[in-house]
Amino acid sequence: MVFKKINQILVVVSLLLILAWAQRAQAGFGISPPYVQNSNLTRNSFYEQKIWLGRSDPADELRVEVTVDVPGANDWISIDKGTSFIIPKGQKQIPMTVGVRVPDDAEFGTYEGNIRVRVFPTGPEKQGQVSIVLGAQIDVDLDVLDKKIYDFKVWTVNIPNLEEGHKFWWLYFPGKIQFVTEIENLGNIKSAPTKIELKVYDSKGEKILESMETEKIDTVNPFSTETITAEFPTYLPAGSYEAEFKVFKGEELSRGGKLHISILPYGTLPDYQGYGFEGLSLFHKITVIVLCLFAVIILVFAGYGIYRIWKKKRRRS
Repeated sequence: MVFKKINQILVVVSLLLILAWAQRAQAGFGISPPYVQNSNLTRNSFYEQKIWLGRSDPADELRVEVTVDVPGANDWISIDKGTSFIIPKGQKQIPMTVGVRVPDDAEFGTYEGNIRVRVFPTGPEKQGQVSIVLGAQIDVDLDVLDKKIYDFKVWTVNIPNLEEGHKFWWLYFPGKIQFVTEIENLGNIKSAPTKIELKVYDSKGEKILESMETEKIDTVNPFSTETITAEFPTYLPAGSYEAEFKVFKGEELSRGGKLHISILPYGTLPDYQGYGFEGLSLFHKITVIVLCLFAVIILVFAGYGIYRIWKKKRRRS
């Protein structure tokens, strides 16, 4: 009788401990953001959303199981860590990236559902214990459209220090201005600014010294944020300057502003990569090409002459 009461007490205590652990874990476990949403997808689109799994008490190791339930789109969705992984002991936060790859034969329309994230203690179950399953839900809302969307946002811009141009024989290699910008592609196709304009002023910002523009700009993948670089040649000497920039989205001005430019003497920056042949003026490029052709012609005639001499000597012998 006594042993029976002791067993009952142990069972009750075990249940209370498990419930207490469950309440503590439930209160301390969460996901952010609790959704995967994109209203601009099209066929062959790829989209990623990073979800953070967090908890306030990292004392225990947890096993995570992920279940996808998005009717019509289950095969499109992938989890970078797989559908089962571990949150290590001592780690409060862990990222989980949800990828969505729309196939080329996808039906246009809206796809809704959810991704269930469940967590379990990893230790072996003891006799008389009751397993408690905790978790959270990620809502999924995807729109696949029958149109291409071109849109982006300009985040950061800067111009690193550069070196002034230099001469090599009769050739002049200009300095290279690198306009570095972070672009977030909000559309569903590869996108880039249509044009970037740059005006360089004196240090007081009063007199325009150079004005240039470029349409040679790397594209950014859909729904991605990437750093791209536009390059401009400058013939200004070492010194401090002010630059006014404009970044265009079609005919619309996406972002404009002013930046400081510092041009250092040639040979100052270690491992600096300036312009090569592509930075030469058109006249200098033509002279290099003409000289190369002339050198080739001379080599051909010289080779032909040597061949004839060798042939004559061979006949005499």
